[in-house]
Amino acid sequence: MASFTVDIPLRWSDLDPQGHINNVMTIDFTQEARARFMMDSQAPQLLLDGCVMVSQQVEYLKSMLYSTEPLTVEFGTVEVRAARFIMGYRIWHEGQLRGRVRTSMCPFDFETQRLRPLTADERRALTDIAIEGETRWRPLPKARLRGRGEPTRLYARWSDQDRYGHVNNVRTIDWIQQARIEATTAIDPSMARAGMGLGSTAGRWVVARQEIDYVEQMQWRPEPYIGYTAPLHVGTTSVTLGCEICDPRAADAPVLTRSRTVLVRTGDDGRPAPLPEHTAAAMRTRLVTD
Repeated sequence: MASFTVDIPLRWSDLDPQGHINNVMTIDFTQEARARFMMDSQAPQLLLDGCVMVSQQVEYLKSMLYSTEPLTVEFGTVEVRAARFIMGYRIWHEGQLRGRVRTSMCPFDFETQRLRPLTADERRALTDIAIEGETRWRPLPKARLRGRGEPTRLYARWSDQDRYGHVNNVRTIDWIQQARIEATTAIDPSMARAGMGLGSTAGRWVVARQEIDYVEQMQWRPEPYIGYTAPLHVGTTSVTLGCEICDPRAADAPVLTRSRTVLVRTGDDGRPAPLPEHTAAAMRTRLVTD
């Protein structure tokens, strides 16, 4: 068995205002690589008929700059169950390991709106690839926000949809990023990011880790969803933020997506730097731990 490798060219639009490839794009690259594998495999129905993302874990090891040299996604199957499969990914660029990703997915019947078992062909296709050296992931702090945290209105765009008519899992992470930036700036205005106007500082904040749980599918609609964001842990150089995207139209405002993100302050040299005292203090006043 051997892992599957895909080369993906970078685009200038993959950059963010800090001048490196945006963290959301890392997930987009793994999705692109996975789609190419599924389409070329003996079980293309995994792509054509549909799979749903259950959860993702991401570790960003080193920032990527724009280059005409494509990045490489190496990935394979970590575990195959009756109706779920787990895959591990390594992202390489210019000879360096830039990130790791782990996804848990289920085949889905969109006509019946139910999970379905993997077929024999699908199981063979998935077990034909393997990734060596998969390491354990240290879990991030968890808490149910239950409407606590800074609220952000999140509006779906038509282009956020995937081929199955749902908000794509990558775009969901884009929403989480939007909620995170708005919430952290509301908690501490000095956390304004590059590109946020004359009042913004050039403070550098990078995402080191993320965990995302997809609870329910989201659809395009004119009315907004609501993302609640709150700090779960405040460290020396980082803050771990929880985010829950909810549907305010429903009576009980159910949670559709949950995430945890480790946000790290960096200096001009790109290395972790201590949080400013006022930032740490502001975050601690909003801490949610249960």
